[in-house]
Amino acid sequence: MDIGDMLYRIGEGVERFFSVLVSLLRELVKPVPSNEAPNPRIFKKFTKHGLTPHEYASLTLQILFLSYLLVSILAIVIRKEVIPVILIIAGIYGLLLRHVLIRWQSFIINYRAYLLFYLGLFGISFSALISYEIIRHSSPKLYWYYLYLAGLVIVLLIFRHYFKQKYGRDYTYGIVEEVKNDLVRVFVNDDIAANVKPGYYWLPKVPEAEPGRVVKILVRERSFRSSLPERILEVHLIESSQSSREPKNATE
Repeated sequence: MDIGDMLYRIGEGVERFFSVLVSLLRELVKPVPSNEAPNPRIFKKFTKHGLTPHEYASLTLQILFLSYLLVSILAIVIRKEVIPVILIIAGIYGLLLRHVLIRWQSFIINYRAYLLFYLGLFGISFSALISYEIIRHSSPKLYWYYLYLAGLVIVLLIFRHYFKQKYGRDYTYGIVEEVKNDLVRVFVNDDIAANVKPGYYWLPKVPEAEPGRVVKILVRERSFRSSLPERILEVHLIESSQSSREPKNATE
């Protein structure tokens, strides 16, 4: 290969790289709703069952938020003047959060609840980080930190109450996977409105609860823990446009 060919291939590679980079940035800044379900292959090795598109989107949102908090806290620990860094980190997280919420909105069950929840957490966490920095650099007195913590707890409780009043409910939906004697094994998706973790639950059997049916499930609230499915309230014919384990039409 002569020098001309080598330079030509390097130029092609650089051009291809910048083309992909511009495309990714454009998609990040101006996301559009996707008709293709997100591919959960990356998490298959870490889960007992295959993830549904809704679970994958929900898990991605959780990972993004925890990463945002971790990086921001590390920045506060490492640097003294950190407000500009917090602003940059928040800007990047805001773009990623917006991208996921817009691009996969068709695959997130009870989308508006997730939208409010993560936008609310973002706003509270960002305000908390900035407020902490201001207090840390303006007043060394200990009582300011106690007031800060008390105020943060009050804001979180108010947000929790508002979210529960607007979207909270004492029931969720699931898919009957197995019937065994007087029990049925039901798969429940991640449900932020009912505060239920995804997974399989054994519940008392009811008439017409057959494999493949969508069931409405009563959940029991527990303080500072996820709610627990207790019993089946209603049985529906399955209605799903995404996955055999996502009763989207029934839940919305």
